[in-house]
Amino acid sequence: MKNQSVVSLAMVAVLCGLHHPITAEETRFRFLATGDAPYSAQQDTQYRQLLQQAAREDFAFLLHVGDIKAQSEPCSDEGFEAIASLFRQHPTPVVYTPGDNEWTDCHGVGSDPIERLGRLRQLFFQDTSVLRLQQLGVRSQSQQPEFSRFVENYRFTKAGIMFVVLHVCGSQNNRRIDDVPSMNEFAQRSAANQAFLQAAFADAIKQEAPGVAVIIHANPDFENGEEEGFHRFLETMRGCLDQYRKPVVCIHGDTHYYRIDKPLKSTNGQLYLNFTRMEVFGSPNVAGVTVTVDRNDPQVFQYQPYYLEKNDPVDTTNKAAPATNRARGLLQRLLRRR
Repeated sequence: MKNQSVVSLAMVAVLCGLHHPITAEETRFRFLATGDAPYSAQQDTQYRQLLQQAAREDFAFLLHVGDIKAQSEPCSDEGFEAIASLFRQHPTPVVYTPGDNEWTDCHGVGSDPIERLGRLRQLFFQDTSVLRLQQLGVRSQSQQPEFSRFVENYRFTKAGIMFVVLHVCGSQNNRRIDDVPSMNEFAQRSAANQAFLQAAFADAIKQEAPGVAVIIHANPDFENGEEEGFHRFLETMRGCLDQYRKPVVCIHGDTHYYRIDKPLKSTNGQLYLNFTRMEVFGSPNVAGVTVTVDRNDPQVFQYQPYYLEKNDPVDTTNKAAPATNRARGLLQRLLRRR
């Protein structure tokens, strides 16, 4: 009987480790969302100051949605290592997903995009001291043999909320029809993303998660769905939303325009009311967004701009005329197709 009791207690301990009860202290937390910066020496200084300021607060983790450098800058190890060092020094874990400037667009500055992607994976994800994701209890897609290369796809649960980090980046998600290696990479990663997102939502349904946050870099053109590099992602997202009816937020960057809206419709034109898009600030505005997560709040996610105190607040009102905004969107689509 004694041995049986010991075994039973051990099993309870294992099960509690997998699905530990949520305490009152864990029902609500905050994190800081940033991205698309720094793009210059001045912005580098501002971003470091922003993180120093954030380090004095109670954020559970820092989020950077990608584009840690300007497109025109070299895709050098030195540049990567400078940001890795900054992340390593931050007191909280750093949730990071690669942007197009880190690798997809590196052919424009004389580097091989596929080689640079490999270096990103090695430096930011295989070296666990940089992001310290183990503190969040992440589950990486690379643990599955058929997806072993995708160390940058991972998920974790905090206060019962599911966070899914997917490698979906700007510049058409590396869908370069004139380059065979890029098209192969795009196809393989798109398949991995689809499998990982579907599995995450299946678990969210099974675990009765109060909400899901999907984190990517790219603006996938939720409104129009014209970008072929994002078709599979949008189709998968719609399929998941058809099954999961609780609050979902997609946090992304890419177009450098802070906004919170509900842009996604089903294939029959119905708005997904439980789906919210939150895009972070981006260069030239070095700022963040405080995301408050409360599993007891019907909306689960709340957002508040977070500014560097010594700077004037950046403009969040979008004073540009609608025609200017349409022109900006057209320019972004043209640039992605290059």
